[in-house]
Amino acid sequence: MTIDADALIKAVRACNVVGELARADNVSAMLSPIAGRRWDHNTVADDLAELESHGKLKRAQGFEWEGSEPLPKTRIAYVLPGD
Repeated sequence: MTIDADALIKAVRACNVVGELARADNVSAMLSPIAGRRWDHNTVADDLAELESHGKLKRAQGFEWEGSEPLPKTRIAYVLPGD
């Protein structure tokens, strides 16, 4: 994991509180005041997926993806379990 897990969780929570989808782009923007810098969207997406694999995040209910390719990892939105 590249980014501090606690900072990522705080950024996901901040996105959810203001009604933004906690996707890599929005989480990266929220990390700026929390972690002191913005992160590359792919790095954020990878770390969000890792937190999901550890049960610290879950995917937000989403729309039906109609593309023939999988949903890009930077477009996956997350929420905290129990939210």
